[in-house]
Order: sequence, then C-alpha cells, then structure tokens
Amino acid sequence: MIVKAKRRLTLWMALLAVLALVAAACGDDGDTETDTAAEDASAETEEAATEEGATEDEGTEDEGEDAATEATQASGESCFDGETVTFVVSFDAGGGYDLIARTMAPYLEEELGADEVIVENEPGAGGILAMRNLQAAEPDGTTFGFFTGNGMVGSVIGGAEGADFNLLEDFSWVGRVSSNPRVLSTPGSSEELQTIEDVRAAEGLKYATAGPGANDYLDATIMTEILGIDSELVTGYTGSSETELALTTGDVQLASGTVGSRLAAIESGDHNSVLILGGEPAEELPDVPVLLDLDLGEMADVAESYVNLQEMGRMVWAPAGIPEDCLNQLISAFGTVLENETLISQLEAADQPIDWAPGDEMRETAQALLDAPPEFQALMEEVYQTG
Repeated sequence: MIVKAKRRLTLWMALLAVLALVAAACGDDGDTETDTAAEDASAETEEAATEEGATEDEGTEDEGEDAATEATQASGESCFDGETVTFVVSFDAGGGYDLIARTMAPYLEEELGADEVIVENEPGAGGILAMRNLQAAEPDGTTFGFFTGNGMVGSVIGGAEGADFNLLEDFSWVGRVSSNPRVLSTPGSSEELQTIEDVRAAEGLKYATAGPGANDYLDATIMTEILGIDSELVTGYTGSSETELALTTGDVQLASGTVGSRLAAIESGDHNSVLILGGEPAEELPDVPVLLDLDLGEMADVAESYVNLQEMGRMVWAPAGIPEDCLNQLISAFGTVLENETLISQLEAADQPIDWAPGDEMRETAQALLDAPPEFQALMEEVYQTG
C-alpha cells in the first residue's frame, strides 16, 4: 500500500540523516559508499511506492463496486436505504395477489428502510411474462415479484410455452407468503354428492374450470386421475367467481378453489366441501377429509407430488445474483413483516391468511417436484400443453 511505502521512505530518510552526521564527524572515510547505498535504497523505496500506488489505482476501478458492497455489509447498513423498490404483481390489479402486495408495501418500506415500495402489475401468460422480465432485471434486490408458485413450477415441469427458465438457478428465492389450501366442492343442493366417496362412485359429472393453465384446470386434470372420477371438464369460465356460480346453480357438479375464496359459499350452504386438496386439514374446515389420508393405491406418489405443488402457494422471487447480504436482508424483512400482528389482522379480514416459509425451504419443495414420478410429469404436460 502507498502508506506503508511512505513509512519506509521516512525511515530511510532518517537513516540518511544519521549517516550524514556520522560522516561529518569522521571525515571522508566511507562517505562515497554510504551515500551510494543510501541513494540506491531510497530510489528502490520510491519505486516500490510508485508500483504499489499504480497497482492500487488499477484495482480501484475494477473492484470499486465490490468494495462498496463489502463496506455496506461490514457496517451492517441496509442495502435498501433511500432506494425505490419495485414489488411486481404478476396479475391484474384488484385480485388477492394485488391486495396482499399493496397491504404489505408500507410495512416493507419501513422494514427495508427504502424510500418507497412501488407495486406494479404485470399480468400475462399466467405469470410467465412477469417471470421472464424479472429474470432480466438488475440483481440488486430492489426488484422482486409475486407469483403463483404452483403455476410457475407447474409451467416448467409441464413445458408450457415461454417457461424455459431454470427456477433453481435463474432466480433468488425469497419465500412463500401463503400456501392457499384448495378445496373440492359439490352443489349444496345435491343430496347424492355429499362425500368424496359419493363423488368417486358417481358417473357423468361435470367439472367447471377456467381452462388450460388455470389452477382449477390443474386440479381437475390431476384429481380425476388420482381419484378415478368419471367427469367431463367444462371450460370457458373466465375465473373463480364464474365457476363458483356455476356450482351454486347446479350447472356443474364439481368445482375447486382456494378455501378462502370458497368459504363463504360453503358456510352459507351453497356449496358442500368434500375434500381438501392437500396433506393437512384446513383450519377453517377441520372436518373435511384430506387427499393424502385417502387410500390411493398406486396413485399415492402422484398425489404426494400434487400436494407438494400446492404447497408452493404464493411465492416471492427476485433475480439471480443478488449479493448474499442484500438477499438475506430482503428475506428477513419479509419474515418480520409477515409476523406483524396488525398486517396479519388486515389480511385475515380480507380472507387472505398468511403462511410464511423462507426461500431455502421452498427450494427443497421445488426440487422434489422437479424429481417427481414420470406419471406426474406426464399429467403436468397434459395440463400445460393443451389448447
């Protein structure tokens, strides 16, 4: 370093001064040799200082950003102080994802120390469009997105058009906001379809879905195989509210959706819940049987993969390559915010329960899905390559 070189130069200059005094006291004996050695040493010292300074100058330009990041990490400062942060929602405004993101934004802003957290809606292709944009975003932690985890993982496994990214390597895993347990229901007016056993024994049922790529289309395709249900998939509904109405009126005999979105219809008697499409009972519907508790024979492994897919829930991803400290700060901020009792109460009042899980845990679930049995992968291809 330059400082060290200067210190060495100072020491040599002091030595020269001492030698000069000695020479003056002793006459000319050895004077020429001593001066030459001192001059050579001084020259070497100055040269070393110059070389070290040049090396440092060259390294500064290449390592400036890394040094700044290391300084921030060492000081414990937030990577987000004074920054404008963008929270991308992969669906239109007004839905559950949008509501959760906008409710969380001021809490995240405070926790991150950001100047502002902006929510931007980027709908299209079931979230694939927003996912590809996120993949190309600057990896500094100031842009992250909110997606249907089961939809993104399902798209990759099923080979959906545009989903040719590597989820494990092309993105930073922040975490899951909620797990969204789903429920299979029949019309409340139907006396013949009161239980899942009734459904499995029936013939010629109609199952309402919004069509290929939708979550209820995924439910319908896989559930009919796992449970051996004799049903026809009726597509063309624009969304969950329309399939809910079709079931209420009895136009169809089966429909599925999140527990939160169907709870009002179930509690009013318009719908009859027959099965939780998961591995554990739903808190809101503790008496409704659970998929993995059924005797599924050779389809048990496929059912387990399906449940893992549902566990992906509502995911937050960010671009790959975010500095580790900044990513950890982002994950910690989400974890802290989603434990805030005021926020939880706000979201529960809007039928949006929270079930936080950090990114590393969800990566393991995704890896298990990518290694799922061929039978499951074939069903996923049927879902995402139809139509």
